[in-house]
Amino acid sequence: MQVSALTRDESGRLLGDDGLPLGGLASVAEVVSTTGLSRSKVYQMIKDGTLPVKTFGRSVRVPWSVVRSMGAES
Repeated sequence: MQVSALTRDESGRLLGDDGLPLGGLASVAEVVSTTGLSRSKVYQMIKDGTLPVKTFGRSVRVPWSVVRSMGAES
């Protein structure tokens, strides 16, 4: 069994082999840049309930596990 070296981004988050953080929450801007979806499409998915989010006051975050699965579907 080969274990890949752990890498971190500039924020110190652990990255998987696909270059995406292994855990935590992504901002809408990070979802847009990672998936290639438009900002309005991401907000529409949030409104429709097709994109699960965590809210902190007015701040909206998407779990990286969801973002990773969105990339796997395309």
